Amino acid sequence: MNAPNPYKTFVKQFFLSHGCSIVNDAPSHFTVQLTNEMDEEIMNRPFYWHYMKKMNREGVPMKLTFSDTDQKQAGGIYLHAGTPKLHRLYNTAISKARTARLYEVVHQTTGQNRAMSPWLVVNGLLHFRGKYTRDEPVSIGINLIHGTMMLGMMDKIINMNFETTVSDYTFPMRPVISLSHAYKRMERHIETYVGSLDHQWAKDSLHHLEKETHLLESFYESEDIGLDSFTKEREQLDNRYKPYIEMEVINGGLFYISQETSKTWMQNEGAGTVRE
Repeated sequence: MNAPNPYKTFVKQFFLSHGCSIVNDAPSHFTVQLTNEMDEEIMNRPFYWHYMKKMNREGVPMKLTFSDTDQKQAGGIYLHAGTPKLHRLYNTAISKARTARLYEVVHQTTGQNRAMSPWLVVNGLLHFRGKYTRDEPVSIGINLIHGTMMLGMMDKIINMNFETTVSDYTFPMRPVISLSHAYKRMERHIETYVGSLDHQWAKDSLHHLEKETHLLESFYESEDIGLDSFTKEREQLDNRYKPYIEMEVINGGLFYISQETSKTWMQNEGAGTVRE
């Protein structure tokens, strides 16, 4: 007897939660009728939808068939860990939902129930702004039982299998650390990390701002520009060159991870873990 495909439940729930319908649901495959919005989101047809909107026409969304087998005669998109369309759905789910509660899929048919540890995961961007600008992605996870903090969490969970309900013979542990306290720990860690960086870029930005300001003031003193123009130009200089760092939270979620997976992460990371 073949094991059930662990990705089928996620894919079906994803499409149903976004207003799509399942028009054919066979044991080995199923077909989804997309909505206009979902077709535009995941089917890479920007020119088609741009034309439809310009012509004020409704457009015809596509259907997708997913299969449990990689046999070519079965047709459809074979659902497995490396399916490109599956990862597109993961990314879409993350971008559309700023928060999530998901459970690692654990295959266990008998035996003692296994505990699932809660991890708060937050993904964000550090924006460095000044004379030069750059963005740095940040992904942090903190175990809500013992407080271990880990970086690069999205790299760890992106290829894992999750569902919105707990697997059989597993149970979620009650968090010991509150979400608000865990988030404050993350903020402190990011502040410490930012403080440890080389801030020569900020010094360069301030130096450049000072030079540009002196030049602008010389124009004003020589009456080449009026007060209104001086004020506007001064504000624009601040906006362009005054250095600052801003943290933008993209999304976050509560992920229940098996203790076996959590231990493997911490053993592999070693010095990459943070305890407070």
